[in-house]
Amino acid sequence: MAVWGLDIQQVRTLSSQLSRQAETIQQALSTLTSALQGTQWTGPDAEQFRNEWSSTHTSNLKSVINALQEASQKAARNADAQEQASQG
Repeated sequence: MAVWGLDIQQVRTLSSQLSRQAETIQQALSTLTSALQGTQWTGPDAEQFRNEWSSTHTSNLKSVINALQEASQKAARNADAQEQASQG
C-alpha cells in the first residue's frame, strides 16, 4: 500500500529556498547588467556581446527566475493543501 503526503515544514522550507535562489539570480542579473553597462568597450564585438546579453542571456536568466518562482509557489500551495487536509 502506497502512502501519499508530505512533510509540511520541509515543503515550506523548499518553497523558501526556491524563492531565495530566484532572488539570488535576479540580483546576479542586475549586477552583471550594471557591470556590462559600466564597462568601457566599443566596437563590433562589444555591440554583439551587449546585444546577446540583452536578448538571449537576459531572457534565459529571466526564464530560470520565473521557473523558480513558479516552483516556489506550487510547493507552498501543496503545503497549504496538505495542512488543510490534515486539519480536516
